[in-house]
Amino acid sequence: MKVIHLPSNVGGMAWGLAQGERLLGLDATVLVCSMNWLNYKADKILYNSDRYLIYKLVKRLEAFFQIRNKYDIYHFNSGATLLDFPNIGLHLLDISHYNGKNIITFNGCDARLKYETMNRVNVSACHEKDCYEGLCNKYKIEEIKKERIKKISRYVKHVFAVNPDLMYNLPVNKTSFLPYAVAGWNDIEYVPFKVKKNRIKIVHAPTNRGAKGSKYIIAALDNLSRKYKYLEINIIEKVPYKKALELYIQADIVVDQVLIGWYGGLGVEVMKMGKPLAVFIREEDLKFIPTQMAQDLKETIINVNKLNIESELAKYIENIDLLKAKSEASLYYVHRWHDPKYVASITKNIYESV
Repeated sequence: MKVIHLPSNVGGMAWGLAQGERLLGLDATVLVCSMNWLNYKADKILYNSDRYLIYKLVKRLEAFFQIRNKYDIYHFNSGATLLDFPNIGLHLLDISHYNGKNIITFNGCDARLKYETMNRVNVSACHEKDCYEGLCNKYKIEEIKKERIKKISRYVKHVFAVNPDLMYNLPVNKTSFLPYAVAGWNDIEYVPFKVKKNRIKIVHAPTNRGAKGSKYIIAALDNLSRKYKYLEINIIEKVPYKKALELYIQADIVVDQVLIGWYGGLGVEVMKMGKPLAVFIREEDLKFIPTQMAQDLKETIINVNKLNIESELAKYIENIDLLKAKSEASLYYVHRWHDPKYVASITKNIYESV
């Protein structure tokens, strides 16, 4: 079975998943329009991001005609397709023109609806006006997302969501949860947990400060550092992927986010290192994931929200044995639920059954 993942590689998900699919005997390829600043791997890159718009359009059209009859599975990600230009009002032009099965993965704000989320819960990234620089603050954006989801649901065989909360907005009869598969799985080393006496290092990596609730996290970490003089706080931003991994591996605790209600690729990467992960998990969204996964997750993460970051982290700062237990739980959890071969077994089953 020939599979192509396109047109982007958000969080390294497409590359990680393709590697797992190859282990299961699928002929999987990753095509991206351009590389982002994190430089995740891909098999084919259409252009550099600094090229003129007309050049980009031509390269996308060329790629479309080259691939439209070539693959059994077209697995789109980030809720987008190859000939998709929402900035100029042209949406998903190619979605009905591939001679294979269409599958799509939604990664976050491609399906998250700001005002519906705000009506459903009291705390979320959608409540923050600076989340992704206010991209979704206009109600019109929400209506466009709904129309895109409606069009996608007509032309795809199956929909995956890597964040459980997205499933409130996606077609019930053809959507399922898919765990993250990160790009650098085989390159991420486990480091046995060992905290030096009177030295604990806490890392936070805000890819977007508004979305992750970084203002709450950083304020709490500042307060903790005043209380515990041996704490070292490291805020990692705009750092290339490989360098970021080198910095994560030095951490004793990694704080991900306190608003969204789930963890991302960063969470998977640091758990693979055996790091205790502090992150906000929204209890009511766990109904969308496997029951055993939900149970394992509760035993693994340090569940924090924007109001209790200090008090929750203090429990672990003051008790190294608790931190060590979380480290061991992280390693078990990530290998059980995020091994690319396991994640690929989910997509392979869907490819073959729809």
